[in-house]
Amino acid sequence: MITRFTISKIIALVVGLLCLLIAFNYNTKNSFSINGTAYGTSWSVTSSEFIADHHHKNIIKIINNIDMVASNYKSDSEVSVINDNAVTTEFVISEHLYKILTIAKEVHNQSDGLYDITLGKLSSKMGFSPDFNDDLSHTSNNKFLLQNPNKLTKNTKDWFDLSSIAKGYSVQLIHEYLLENNLNDHLIDIGGEVIINGSIHGESWKVGIQDPSSFIDKPIYVINNLDNKFLSIATSGEYRNFKILDDGKKITHTINPETLSSISSKVSSVTVVHESSATYADAYATAFNVMGETKAINFANENDIAVMLTFTNEEGTNLKFSKKWYDLKL
Repeated sequence: MITRFTISKIIALVVGLLCLLIAFNYNTKNSFSINGTAYGTSWSVTSSEFIADHHHKNIIKIINNIDMVASNYKSDSEVSVINDNAVTTEFVISEHLYKILTIAKEVHNQSDGLYDITLGKLSSKMGFSPDFNDDLSHTSNNKFLLQNPNKLTKNTKDWFDLSSIAKGYSVQLIHEYLLENNLNDHLIDIGGEVIINGSIHGESWKVGIQDPSSFIDKPIYVINNLDNKFLSIATSGEYRNFKILDDGKKITHTINPETLSSISSKVSSVTVVHESSATYADAYATAFNVMGETKAINFANENDIAVMLTFTNEEGTNLKFSKKWYDLKL
């Protein structure tokens, strides 16, 4: 004979199983996301897998650590302290800064100097970065010496400005942290510097590239990672980061190292897709933005880099791609 106690146990078991089924269905149809603000922008990490609180805290630590390495807005950051010190001073720098500067110098050399992270004073003078002293002099000798292990000697009075590479480096660090903790399916975004890896419930991730001619969030192109592969995506453009001076002249935040003034280009935005590094993608996007259409496409084809250029005129928006973009089937 079945007692009331037995019936209640059966009911409790059934309810428990139903709760597990509901939770399973929820987790297979929904994603988990954490987000915040940093570097003057927003960041987010999205995954089909649960992101535990300790992972959330560790990701914030990564973001904050790089902020204290690369921020020009913090007077006590590593790069700000270096900027304030005399030329020929030798510094023992962090491993993070050493890696950032190594990649920056590589892209600088590849681009014949069109990618330059030592234009911080000019950016400050134009109002696109903070000013911590009154010395805004500029030298054409934009060089620094790196020595392993982790030594830096400045050979210029200019300031380092790592805004074109630090976000990509942070995204890359977060990606590596997630892989180390078996969170393989993820999308990371810091101010438009993006990594997609794995899948979202078996489907490829999709990332929309903003239409520079639109004042609302509107994608002009959608990238997805077929076969669930790693892709880093970086976009650079002047369509939202510019100033109109009193005389009506428009200046933009990206500076051409050859002219030492804002770039003037028909290209509205540049999107780079890299198969291994968000740090390189971030730096290349700025370099291509400085180069303009012809140099950018030629450089991308010569160096096997996937790039999309966006042009906006009265007739609408047009796109142009490098050969690698087609090879990746983006």
